[in-house]
Amino acid sequence: MKNGPASLSQGRLVWSPDDRIHVSVRIQSGESSMTLSNLIASLRPSALALMTAAFVFGASAPASAEAACTSVDTPRCMVKLPTGIDMAYIEVGPADGKPVLLIHGLTDSVRSWSLAMDALHKIDPSLHILAVDLRGHGQSSMPDAKACASAPETCYRISDLAGDVVAFMQAKGISKADLAGHSMGSFVVQEIAITHPEMVGHAVLDATGAKSVGNAALGDFVLKQTIEGAWKPALEAKGLAYPSGVYELTPLDADPKAMEWIAANWTLDPAAEPSFLTPYTPETAKVRLGTWIGATKGLLAQDNTERLKTLKVPALVMWATQDSIYLAKDQDEIKASLKEAAAKAGTTFYWKEYGKKPLPASGAQESDIGHNIQWSAAETVAKDIHSFITTGAPTLDLVYSDEAPNVTKLIVEPGKAVVEKISN
Repeated sequence: MKNGPASLSQGRLVWSPDDRIHVSVRIQSGESSMTLSNLIASLRPSALALMTAAFVFGASAPASAEAACTSVDTPRCMVKLPTGIDMAYIEVGPADGKPVLLIHGLTDSVRSWSLAMDALHKIDPSLHILAVDLRGHGQSSMPDAKACASAPETCYRISDLAGDVVAFMQAKGISKADLAGHSMGSFVVQEIAITHPEMVGHAVLDATGAKSVGNAALGDFVLKQTIEGAWKPALEAKGLAYPSGVYELTPLDADPKAMEWIAANWTLDPAAEPSFLTPYTPETAKVRLGTWIGATKGLLAQDNTERLKTLKVPALVMWATQDSIYLAKDQDEIKASLKEAAAKAGTTFYWKEYGKKPLPASGAQESDIGHNIQWSAAETVAKDIHSFITTGAPTLDLVYSDEAPNVTKLIVEPGKAVVEKISN
């Protein structure tokens, strides 16, 4: 530090998630760090008085969520869970605000909800919004290879993922939250809402169904054709045991051109802005094969058709007309289960449709909103989440893509959406 007395030009107290108080100071006379005791000794009386006042008058109110963990493009905060997972997360809004927890889908990360998270925060800055990386995804750790490598699906059951989220909420001191999940994340939300209804205020199920058992897109295209049909033989040709010897490898170890396949088949979304999709391909290519195998099989084993008939938590289902994974028939099934739940418990549920154009004969999203609703229609998704958790019902805004080639341009028509109220 430079010679001469120091003065305190800026000081603040920051509450961390573990409730420890941290002091943040900026010293005018230099950038070097120094101990707090040396700092106090060198402060002018006026600066010391200011710092004392900060402790006396500032220590009575919690601060907002940590600034270092508010963006998907910065290092995430971490929580070590009793389930053995180090869970990464980001958060915005006041730490004592009404909590909303966002949960991503298969091979995804907090990036999946980042646009909707920003939009929801702008709509209601008082909310404490958190998004997590599920086990083996994003920056969260994988389950232990010694216990899981030989059969990854035994460590990636939906109940395992839900157990991590429950443990995360407990670690953060959140006794109850509104939960929103996309695709695989929607099944995690279903699991928590069914097994821990006291912890869930509202459940938002984005691109979902009552079951994934027998799902053709996941079972045939992702698992049989890609993971086991292409990557597995390539890895075995290198002398690697499958799955035990590939648990911590990536798709790039199986196919150097895996990013091309991912970009063309997995992270493709004609309705989403290309700039949003740019980071997805390299990030998805880094997801470990143990997660690809385990989470895909774990999701394919899930059937909540009967269990949803006991649901007591208010739920909103969001579905897009060009969803190529959970189809129209899947919507009929989940609505039937929720109808029985409404009759039994008297709970009111909602189902809302996004987009206008049906899935084309190709079976792939081409010209309207598809499976990743929150990627392309983030603002409407955020409005619907906010409306649902505050009023009990989504908005009636219809959102859909403009005609080709302007598919990324969305049109919103207030009061025109297809919304079904499911009640007793």
